[in-house]
Amino acid sequence: MREIRTFELDRRDAPTGWFIDRQQILRVTRGQIWLTIEGEADDHWLDAGASVELKPFTTIWVSGAQDESRFSLASASTHARTLSEIARAWLARRTPSPHIAISKA
Repeated sequence: MREIRTFELDRRDAPTGWFIDRQQILRVTRGQIWLTIEGEADDHWLDAGASVELKPFTTIWVSGAQDESRFSLASASTHARTLSEIARAWLARRTPSPHIAISKA
């Protein structure tokens, strides 16, 4: 079984972040999307029809470059995840991003 989710963004929307816990494909279905993958030096400008394979345990930021831009996220076929995969996903969500400053008062 595959899960496919469709999202619509407007230019005025703030960039939205997602934690990718399993391999997924981001495919632009309308308009243009601005995609940032944490840890990569360059951003991606994707037009309708373009797709990017997203690796597990990464964080992405997505923004619409045009009004009513749409994209879908599709996961690979689901399978029973091992305990180590579940633990890595859990730890990755709780590890602070190097781009976020944390101060303790």
